[in-house]
Amino acid sequence: MDLFNESTDWAKALKPLIAKYKDNKHPLDYQNLYQLLVMVVLSAQDSDAHINKIAPKLFEKFPDMKS
Repeated sequence: MDLFNESTDWAKALKPLIAKYKDNKHPLDYQNLYQLLVMVVLSAQDSDAHINKIAPKLFEKFPDMKS
């Protein structure tokens, strides 16, 4: 598959992945996209389990992008 070909049918190409992972739960326990973004960045440095453990206190202190 040529990823840069403008005629790629992405819906068809992604269908097997969507079917395979459709019932899987994301390993990070997030409430919104802000939390997911922050947690993904942090999980690159530590385990998902540890990030899930520290997230409640982190988002209590920094609940949104403005904080």
